[in-house]
Amino acid sequence: MKLFNNSDKIFNLFLLVLVSAVCFLWIVEEQLEVIFDYDRYGYGVTLAVLVVCYCLSVLAKKIHIARIVVFIYLVSYLLFLTIITFLQAANTGTIYTVASTLQWVPVLYIVSFLFLPTRQAIFSALGIYCVMLTLLFVAHVDVFELKNTVLQAMLLNAALSQSVCIFCLFGVVKLKRTKDASNLRAEKMEKAANIDGLLGIGNRRMLQSRLSTMASGYTPFSLLLIDIDHFKAINDTHGHLIGDDILREMTQNIESSLRPEDTIGRWGGEEFLVLANGTELAIAEKLAERIRLAVEKQEFTTVGRVTVSIGVAQFQPNTSVSHTFSIADKALYEAKNSGRNQVATAQT
Repeated sequence: MKLFNNSDKIFNLFLLVLVSAVCFLWIVEEQLEVIFDYDRYGYGVTLAVLVVCYCLSVLAKKIHIARIVVFIYLVSYLLFLTIITFLQAANTGTIYTVASTLQWVPVLYIVSFLFLPTRQAIFSALGIYCVMLTLLFVAHVDVFELKNTVLQAMLLNAALSQSVCIFCLFGVVKLKRTKDASNLRAEKMEKAANIDGLLGIGNRRMLQSRLSTMASGYTPFSLLLIDIDHFKAINDTHGHLIGDDILREMTQNIESSLRPEDTIGRWGGEEFLVLANGTELAIAEKLAERIRLAVEKQEFTTVGRVTVSIGVAQFQPNTSVSHTFSIADKALYEAKNSGRNQVATAQT
């Protein structure tokens, strides 16, 4: 989504820059008295189209339609203008208009590669370039009996420079696609490295990273270390596949008791760790008790009732994360030794 938003902003900025450029060019050509009547009409229509498309994009949120209209109009207008000014230069020998028009043709290639899918951009750019080659061919045969070598040389330079422009734009797009694909793979690998493959929640690596981040902040937080009671007996009696099912159901049960700001992850084996963000010890104890009761009430597949023991500890700014986890672990050990299916709170 972010990529799309950036592309939309670039398109809107492009329209504003183009409007400013057309206005400036119109004023300069009027002052220098080198403008033709068809240029006046063309500039006026161009400004109207660009303003309408800007309104479509920004106000009506029809940016896809605005892009299509802008691209079709610019291609039609600049190619038509190129042909007209070429014929004018062929007949009168005046090359200013065709020279100024050719300078704007690369904008079509840029628009193609910026706002069209790569395949469409390539075909569009090649189609536009074919018009340039056609004009170059006509200029060097006896169709108009041209004697203007400057015009012939200018068209040849334009054709060569535009071919380089297309090649460079394609290279930039190709590199960007490669970079995007590489970033996507890196994101997937990063996600896979931080997610437990069985349960789809964060693993120990993710929890440790999150703990480091939270410890560097100023918001209080507490740890809830959760252990499934008699889980080894479940595996021994019903097998590891049933054990995996219990872990999945347990994950869903615990998640249903958490708040949006809390984070759950699998610490290892049948142990879960909940990071209760912005939570002091008393509130964390209530949260742990809510989790314990929800688990106690659930009928798990095949095995029926399952319970958990929970150790709770609050992080203190003058201590370390490892110390906080250590006392949470001791609280869990206390809950286990006190008969299981209990919440024990570590007093720091």
